Amino acid sequence: MDVIGLEPKWQTAAYSCSYVWNTELYPHPQGFIDSMQHKNFELNLWEHAFISSRSPLYEKLKTKAGNYLVWGGLVPDFADTTASNIFADYHKETFAIHGISGFKMDECDNSNLAYGSATWSFPELSQFPSGIDGEKMHQIFGTLYQKSMYGIYKNLNKRTYLDVRSLNEFASSYPVALYSDTYDHRDYIRMIVNSGFGGLLWSPEVRESHSITELMRRTQTAVLSAQTMFNCWYLAHPSWLQIDIGKNNKDILLDNAKDVEGDIRKLLNFRMSLMPYLYSAFADYHFKGTPPFRALVMDYPADKKTFDISDEYMIGEGILAAPLTGERNERKVYLPTGTWYDFNTNKKYEGGKEYVIQNTTTQLPIFIKAGTILPLAAPVEYVNPSTKFNITCYVYGDAGKATLFEDDGVTFNYEKGNYNTVELSATGNKGRVKKTGGYKNTRYVVKGWKFVE
Repeated sequence: MDVIGLEPKWQTAAYSCSYVWNTELYPHPQGFIDSMQHKNFELNLWEHAFISSRSPLYEKLKTKAGNYLVWGGLVPDFADTTASNIFADYHKETFAIHGISGFKMDECDNSNLAYGSATWSFPELSQFPSGIDGEKMHQIFGTLYQKSMYGIYKNLNKRTYLDVRSLNEFASSYPVALYSDTYDHRDYIRMIVNSGFGGLLWSPEVRESHSITELMRRTQTAVLSAQTMFNCWYLAHPSWLQIDIGKNNKDILLDNAKDVEGDIRKLLNFRMSLMPYLYSAFADYHFKGTPPFRALVMDYPADKKTFDISDEYMIGEGILAAPLTGERNERKVYLPTGTWYDFNTNKKYEGGKEYVIQNTTTQLPIFIKAGTILPLAAPVEYVNPSTKFNITCYVYGDAGKATLFEDDGVTFNYEKGNYNTVELSATGNKGRVKKTGGYKNTRYVVKGWKFVE
């Protein structure tokens, strides 16, 4: 685990927001932040952009907000550069420079009412000082909001990772994952697939489940997405210790809680093993514009059978994910043209065909494309600037290649060329590593090669 998110009660008012620490729950905020960083946890703060009259920002932005209140709070006109800067500067001085790693930006999508009093957003007849009406503002509000917050960290030369509930295609360059209050597992999978068409990322958070099997299936999907997140704000214990909400909050744990925890750990360890591969897929996202999670048709546009597949997707260049839902232990999988390998069994499949596959709850439902070198690292508890990944390279087929991206992982110094490309290649049961670039440290250490034929 790398990040712990604090939900609304970290601040003195949340609906609307004060952006002021609740010192009854957190009497020494800086000491809390420092202690968590000492334990290698980053902190993320939940908020929305509706400003409570109890907030220090209220008077500063009173004349730079829309003419309707939401939960009694101002709606800042983020299209006004001055308003955006006031909001961002406060967050920088109050939170970012003190160690807060990022924000979860809620309620910035549209509500279900266009006129008059909206339930959780401003109505479309709103007017803003910049001249934008509510209807237009709803289209850009989430993007302008996260642009303001991202600018804080860019100016500090410190990378962040944000969550937001509204975004559009023109925001694909920002390090943001979308999330929502819809929790149907099948919808989540479709959202991962379809958001890739706009170059966006979707976060299928793990919440309540009706069974251990469902919890494991949801966790598998989260592990195979842009952000592996468990949303447990309403629980006394993590969901893997008790899936029943009432019993969880009464401290009644599952009889086999430790076994379930161990199975969850297996999935999370795979996620950490996949870090070098994912990091390089995200580098391709930045430098080439290739979404790291995307529909099969984006890689196989000539294969008409991929056109309507919404429950499978590519992860990077070489992994095809086919998540299972509910109580299912098997499903049909279509594999595009080429040769594919079941990650769990190394069984070889001919592409262009459909298969029925079985998968346990601790196995990842993924297939590896022939010609892929999959660099799997020994799992680590967390990632920081000094983390080194000890990698075993798995070569699928007679030959393979891959490229890893190597830098400090925390700054924007890569924009000045301070990074390496690590080229992996293999033929004839022999692997090679070639590194080029200006980054002086080593993040990836290749410990061995394994060939899957």
